[in-house]
Amino acid sequence: MTRVADAPSEPRTVGRDPWPWVGFVSALAFLTLAMLVARNGGLSFDGPLATAVKSLPIPVGVWEAITALGGVILIPISIVFVLAALTTRRFRLALVVAFVLLGATLFTDIVKDQIARPRPVDPLVEAAGYSFPSGHSLNSAATYGLIALVVWRSELPLVVRRIAVILGVTLPFLIGLSRIALGVHYPSDVIGGWLAGIAFVALAATLIRMTGAMARDLPGRVGGSSLSDP
Repeated sequence: MTRVADAPSEPRTVGRDPWPWVGFVSALAFLTLAMLVARNGGLSFDGPLATAVKSLPIPVGVWEAITALGGVILIPISIVFVLAALTTRRFRLALVVAFVLLGATLFTDIVKDQIARPRPVDPLVEAAGYSFPSGHSLNSAATYGLIALVVWRSELPLVVRRIAVILGVTLPFLIGLSRIALGVHYPSDVIGGWLAGIAFVALAATLIRMTGAMARDLPGRVGGSSLSDP
């Protein structure tokens, strides 16, 4: 039988962990952008960036398919993510994932209501609610980014881990562009969503390291393989 071990324990030295700093810088940049949007409304780069994205030779149907990857599909993806952590006896990881992803969703709604920025006029598809930040951008960055983080810290083959990281970066980027191309968000909405999403991934990374959540909470046998903690 194949012996499968958990990911080796990571160094506990916070000073060597870049994630707290990534989270701090991302959160500060988001706060600055949110204050500018609340005070000024439209920002100077919104128009040129929106024009550039909309001029890309990509059919509307493709943008709609991409934007769907950042919509309600994130709910079942998040549920499966949490269940996967539970079934591999990583209960602390499941709690961190659920806490961060639910927090990201609530944060999006709260900030939208506080900023109350109207959406762009004449969108290509319907979209309800306020504009800042882009919920698709924020929640896709948090969800896909967190999946990439966990896979990267796992014992899966290196090629799988690299693919996960590439997808974790590429999908939120394309989803954000799709929101601009479809005319339902300003570029600053999308940038704000990305920044906040990165901050939530950084929070999760810090919590996972602090709690040792990549290790299994209970030893046992899963799928016929012998499991052991580090």
